[in-house]
Amino acid sequence: MQYVAETVDLDVSTIRNFFLNLIPRGGHILDLGCGSGRDSRFFLNHGYSVTAVDASSALAKLASEFIGKAVENRSFQELDYSETFDGIWACASLLHCPKSEMDSVMHKITQALKPNGIVYMSFKYGEGERVDERGRFFNDYTDADMTQLIAEHADLEVVEVFTESKPLRSGFQTWLNVFAKKQIK
Repeated sequence: MQYVAETVDLDVSTIRNFFLNLIPRGGHILDLGCGSGRDSRFFLNHGYSVTAVDASSALAKLASEFIGKAVENRSFQELDYSETFDGIWACASLLHCPKSEMDSVMHKITQALKPNGIVYMSFKYGEGERVDERGRFFNDYTDADMTQLIAEHADLEVVEVFTESKPLRSGFQTWLNVFAKKQIK
């Protein structure tokens, strides 16, 4: 599968380490939209408990083989966890969720986090929604748009929002990286 070949070796260590520094050692992580399983495997190998989920049955099967553990085949909209995770890792996955459904999905993410839990999300930087040359749907966000979306969820607070440009495929892409924390009520 072309996507797996293109992403399995991408270096996300700086962001992954920032994320891990915000959650308890050995904590429970939801790898939301796990893709190839690259990050699930890293988390498992470093002593974290991992629940991996992907909406693509083909990717879920490949990731399951790669990490040696079952991967749940479900969409963002089907999440139904309650205060289960210390951290949710949504690396380049929620960018495939229509903006009209993001509010509902953010609610499900907030519900799934334990108090003080951290969610990491990354999006391609920009505005609007689009379909790329491969027929894949994307929603793009600016820092202002994302900060506003998080502000609409009273239980979440922004920890860090920043952009970075990285080489991918034939050029550079600018990514919006977002860390938010579930506040204790």
